[in-house]
Amino acid sequence: MGSSLLSYQEKEFIDFQKSKKDGLVIFSAPWCAACKLIIPILEELAKTHDKISFIKIDVSKNPGLASRMGVMSLPNILFISKGKIADQIIGSTTKSTIEQNLKKLIKK
Repeated sequence: MGSSLLSYQEKEFIDFQKSKKDGLVIFSAPWCAACKLIIPILEELAKTHDKISFIKIDVSKNPGLASRMGVMSLPNILFISKGKIADQIIGSTTKSTIEQNLKKLIKK
């Protein structure tokens, strides 16, 4: 059994970073068409990857966090390893590309 895609606000994200856990973080917005295509893929992947946290941040509700993290385009997926950015995908992508990056994250 895996986990799910959790919606975080800025404080929760900061707590997550401090925890030094591994995770996938998508910065998205309700008006982002590409985000709407990727989010169901992430929800599916979250169910099969229980050692990785799957987090969604709405940039319209957390603009300061998005700015500090250098998010300028959506969707923006960060792969976090021990609290630090290990990899990033900006823009539309495929399930297989996300899976490849998850495999690299698990190996670290």
